[in-house]
Amino acid sequence: MKRVKAAIVAAGVVAGLAVAVAPAQASTCTTEGGGVYICEYGITNHQLLRGEKEQFVVGSDYAVWTRWTTGGKWSSWASLGGNVRSRVEAVHAYTNRGTDLETQISAQGTDGNQWARLRPGLGQAWTPWRALVDGDGPE
Repeated sequence: MKRVKAAIVAAGVVAGLAVAVAPAQASTCTTEGGGVYICEYGITNHQLLRGEKEQFVVGSDYAVWTRWTTGGKWSSWASLGGNVRSRVEAVHAYTNRGTDLETQISAQGTDGNQWARLRPGLGQAWTPWRALVDGDGPE
């Protein structure tokens, strides 16, 4: 009988630990344009050249999503992938040529590290996700 009680207590403890480490259900919000994102992480607004705009959110799938304006009209939401657990940060700098705007986005991954993607210029493809280390980032 003592062994049965011990097994029940052990199973209860293991079940309790599983519940304790499971992530809480995140609340979601809806953007203009119908995008669903994790409310806690908000919307990152990013100003582009010639008055155009870009937005980044962490979707309910924990991927980074973006949309942008062209001629003042918003695009549809597009996934940039990833599996992040923080607000998306966006920074930009002019490239060495001085004519293109390089943009880097970053967010914390499930491993606790900062991860980033880089777009070398407007209209160009984003690089794959890479882990940032001290001193790494756009120049």
